[in-house]
Amino acid sequence: MSYGLWQRRFGGDPAALGRVVKLNGQLFTVIGVAPQQFTSTVPLVAPDVWVPIMMQRLILPAGDMLTSRDASWLDLNGRLKEGVSVEQAQAQMSALALQINAAHPEDNRLPDGTPANAKLLGVKLAPAGSFPVEFRNSMIGFLGLLLAVVGLVLLIACANLSSLLLARATARRKEIAVRLALGASRQRILRQLLTESVLLCLVSGVAGVLFALWLTDLLLAFKPSIPLPLDLNFQLDWRVLGWTFALSLLTGVLFGLAPALQAARTDLVEALKDAAGASGYRRSRLRDLFVIGQVAMSLLLLVSAGLFLRALTRAHTSFPGARPEQVLTVTLDPGVLGYDETRTREFYRRLLERVEMLPGVESAGLANGIPIGNSYSMTAFDIKGRDEMSGFNTVTPKYFQTMQIPLLRGRSFTEADRAGAPRVAVIDEALARRFFPNENPVGQYLVSNSNVKASTAQIEIVGVVRGGQSTAPGELPGYLIYVPAGQPLFEQSFQRLILHVRTAHAPSDTFAAIRREVSALDPDMPLLNFMPLTEAIDTALLPQRLVAAVAGGFGLVGLALAGVGIFGLVSFTVAQRTHEIGVRMALGAQQGDVLRLVVGQGLRLALAGVAIGLSGAFVVTRLMASLLYGLSATDPLTFVGVPLLLVGVALVASYIPARRAMKVDPLVALRYE
Repeated sequence: MSYGLWQRRFGGDPAALGRVVKLNGQLFTVIGVAPQQFTSTVPLVAPDVWVPIMMQRLILPAGDMLTSRDASWLDLNGRLKEGVSVEQAQAQMSALALQINAAHPEDNRLPDGTPANAKLLGVKLAPAGSFPVEFRNSMIGFLGLLLAVVGLVLLIACANLSSLLLARATARRKEIAVRLALGASRQRILRQLLTESVLLCLVSGVAGVLFALWLTDLLLAFKPSIPLPLDLNFQLDWRVLGWTFALSLLTGVLFGLAPALQAARTDLVEALKDAAGASGYRRSRLRDLFVIGQVAMSLLLLVSAGLFLRALTRAHTSFPGARPEQVLTVTLDPGVLGYDETRTREFYRRLLERVEMLPGVESAGLANGIPIGNSYSMTAFDIKGRDEMSGFNTVTPKYFQTMQIPLLRGRSFTEADRAGAPRVAVIDEALARRFFPNENPVGQYLVSNSNVKASTAQIEIVGVVRGGQSTAPGELPGYLIYVPAGQPLFEQSFQRLILHVRTAHAPSDTFAAIRREVSALDPDMPLLNFMPLTEAIDTALLPQRLVAAVAGGFGLVGLALAGVGIFGLVSFTVAQRTHEIGVRMALGAQQGDVLRLVVGQGLRLALAGVAIGLSGAFVVTRLMASLLYGLSATDPLTFVGVPLLLVGVALVASYIPARRAMKVDPLVALRYE
C-alpha cells in the first residue's frame, strides 16, 4: 500500500503488515508499504495500492486482458543497462516490435481490415515520471495556453512600467542635466537608471513569489471532489525560483533600457535653460507606443478570457435535460465482483425497483455516460452508406424521464427492447439534422461497424431527443446515439453504469438511502463517484473551468493595468501641459474644449490599441478553438463587447485627469510668464 493510505487508514501502525484487506470483494494480504516520497511513475497520479499483475483477474475478472495479445492497457517500465543510451534502447525495441508484427500481422490492422503502416509500430521511450505519450501533447498545449495568458499579463505590466519610467525620466530631465553638468558620464546615468528599473523588477519578483505561495491553495479548489488518486502537491523548487529571478532580471533590463537611453540622451543646454524647472510638454512617441501596445495586449487577453467564460457558460446550459441540480449520480460496476451478464441484469433490475420506491425519488435510470464533455464511448456507425464516428450511450427505459430530456419524435425505449427483439436506437437532434435534414429519421436504419455484439446488425431509429453540445469544436462530431440497456453494443457497456436518480430531497439523505439499498443487494458492491449531476458536469468541464478562471482573473488584471497606464499617461500629460492649458483658457478656450483635448488624447491611444488588438485576436483565438465548448472563435458578442469595455475604461481613465485640467486657473498657470 502507499504511505498515504498507511497513514490515513492504519495510523502508521506497523501491525498493518500482514493484515488482510478486501479489494473489489477479494481478499489480499498487505506485504509492504511504499516509501513516503514515492507516489507513482506518472505525474499527478497517486495509487493507494499495488497488486501483482498476474492477480488482476481477481479484481477485474470480467476483463482479464492477460489472456489476449491486446496489451494497449499496459505501461512498460524498464531501467537501462549501464552504457546503453535511450536511442539505442529505442531502436532495439522498435526492431523487436516489427518482428512481433511480422509474426502476428492479424494483431495490427486498421478498422477496415487493411494492415497498419509499419512506421506506426515503432517504440517511443520516455523518462519515468513524465506524462504518458498519449497525453503529453495535449498537456503541453494546455499548459502552454496558461503560460501564454500569464505572459500577456507580464507584457502588459512591463509596458506599463516602461511608460511610467519614460514619464519619470521626462520629469527628471533637470536633475539628469545637473548630474551631466557636474561631470557624470552618460554611461553612468544609463547604469543608474537601469539599476533602478532592475531593482524594481526584482522586488516585484520577490513579491510575486510570496503571492504565489499564498495562492497555491486556490489551485486545489479545482480538484474534483470525487475521490480520485491524484497527487496535487504544488510546491516551489529551485528551478521555479531560478526562472522567476532570471525573468525579473530580464524584464528589468529590457523594459528599463528604452527609458534609460532616452533619459541619458538629455540635451544638457536646453534642460538647464529652463529656469522654472519645468521642461514643458514634449510628446513622446515611444511612450505612446508603449500605451498602445499595452491596450492591444489587454484587449487580446480580455477577448480570450471572454471567449472562455462565454464557452463555459454555454457548456453549462448545453445540457440536453432540465434541472440537473435535482439529479444525483453514482457509478457501479458489478463486473469487478465477477458478475456475469445475467447476474448483472438482475442486480440492476432489483436496484432500480428499490431506488424508485425511496421517499422523494421521482424516477431513476442507468446510463454508461453523461451527455456532456467526453464521458461516453465512441464507435463507428454506417449511416446512409457513410462511415461516421458517433458517441453512444447505453440507457434504461426511464433514463430520458429521469434526465427530463424531451422526446421530439417517435418513441422512447421500453422493457420490450431486450435481447432477441429487433435492435432499436434513439438519436439526438444534431445527428437527425446532419443526416436526415429533409426527412423523418424515425423508421430509418443505421449499422454498427463494431466487430463485437452488434456486428453488421441493422438498428432501427425509433425516436429523436433533444441534444446538447456534447463535444468541443475541433474534436469528434458531437452526435449521440442512445441504445437500450437490453441491447448493448458491447458487453462491457452494460457492466459499469451510472445510476441517475431525480429527487426532491436533500442529496445527503438520498445518497445514504441509495447506499443502504446497494448494500442490501450486495455489501461488497463498490460505489464510485457519489455526486450531484451538476458536479459531474463541472468535472467533465474541468479544463474549460480552469482556463476560464485563469484567463478571467488575469483578464481583469490586464484591464486594470490598461486603465492605470492610460490614467498615468494622461495625468502626466496634464501636469506637463498645465502652462499650455492656462494659455488656451486665457485666450478664450472653454472647459469643454479642454475636456475634449485631454480625453481625445487618451481615446486616440485606446482606439489605436483596440484596432491592433482586434487584428491579433482574430488570429490567436483560432488556436484555442478546441477548448471553446460550443462557441465560435470569432464570437460576435465577445469581439464587440470587449472593445467597448476597454474604450469605456479608457474614457474613465482619461476623464479623471481631464476634470483636473478643466479647473486650471489661468493666473496660476501663467504666474511665471
